[in-house]
Amino acid sequence: MAIKLKYFFLAFLMLMLAGCFKTELPTYSQRTHASVKHSSHASTYKVRPKDTLYKIGRRFGIPYKTLARNNHIRSPYTIYAGQRIYLKGVAPRSRTLPVAKHQYKPKRVKKAVKKKTKKYSAKRSTTRSTKSSRLRWPVDGVLTSHFGRRGSRMHDGIDIGAKEGTAIHAAAAGEVVYSDQRLSGYGKLIIIRHRHDLFTAYAHNQRNLVRKGDKVKTGDVIARVGHTGRATGSHLHFEVRRGPTPVDPLSYLPRKR
Repeated sequence: MAIKLKYFFLAFLMLMLAGCFKTELPTYSQRTHASVKHSSHASTYKVRPKDTLYKIGRRFGIPYKTLARNNHIRSPYTIYAGQRIYLKGVAPRSRTLPVAKHQYKPKRVKKAVKKKTKKYSAKRSTTRSTKSSRLRWPVDGVLTSHFGRRGSRMHDGIDIGAKEGTAIHAAAAGEVVYSDQRLSGYGKLIIIRHRHDLFTAYAHNQRNLVRKGDKVKTGDVIARVGHTGRATGSHLHFEVRRGPTPVDPLSYLPRKR
């Protein structure tokens, strides 16, 4: 895809990361909905409906291209209500969880027993991680494009060809955090947040059948295959992300026989 979802996820995570990981940061509902005052001392600005990067730049006397560069926003400079725009300095690309400083250290035991315990623990951890990350195929169709580079550009997901109107299913249980068509190029798009900081995105839909805030279960029909946005023929563009970082969906999906 020529236009990436990266900046949507960065903005979304800045607002929702506290709620996702239950840290002491305030949740989005606890933060004020008022934008920062238009003063020379403001360091960030909260985007309001109908704002554009150009309007914000004029308001604060900052070239809009400077704002775009400092906030990692690429052309066509799409921004969203609720997004934080850094007026001074450079916006962080992502957030990471703090690493625990104190770790449990078991008392010294015989080497044979210690090795056996480590092996068993690793096996349990791997199994749990695999199960928690497993997704189902979102649509019955033919894989027409893989994840990875296309020349100088990155294709952040996979494309699955299917007939117009074919049912699109939720790849896992979660909450719909986006259901609209305002992201240029993606047409009608749905984004679902799952456990473990995992997100899935479903683009070019003919119809979206769920709304923002809806809770869905694995396999629920959430949309119909279409070719809205920048699409050649009817297909589903499917992305998987860990936070804002795109990952290969095929590593989370069962192999097709």
